[in-house]
Amino acid sequence: MLNKKYQDGMTGAGWVIVLAIVLFFMFMLIKLTPAYLEYFSIKSSMASVAEQNVGNSSTGEIRRLLEGRFNINEVKSVKASDAKIKDITGGRALYIKYERRIPLFGNISALLEFENEVPLN
Repeated sequence: MLNKKYQDGMTGAGWVIVLAIVLFFMFMLIKLTPAYLEYFSIKSSMASVAEQNVGNSSTGEIRRLLEGRFNINEVKSVKASDAKIKDITGGRALYIKYERRIPLFGNISALLEFENEVPLN
């Protein structure tokens, strides 16, 4: 049978380490979640524009519709002018690629890269 000394559980130092790890991941979650929520708003805006059958519309008209969706969804990281209209097999696609740099602490930042493409057919 094991000695009672080895069955006491985690020490105070062990709890501090576990708490530090949990707090670090909670901090990261709090800092990064807004960027991902905005990305999902951008994807939703692009899909909404694509659903309007704008495949034959001018680039300016597509960007105007996209800018309106960005304003409604309060997208601040990108502008409709950052979106590209690409020629793809069978039509055109709305494409956007951007980066978000989020300061964490001191001189350490998180760099998030986002990319989305939606066919306009």
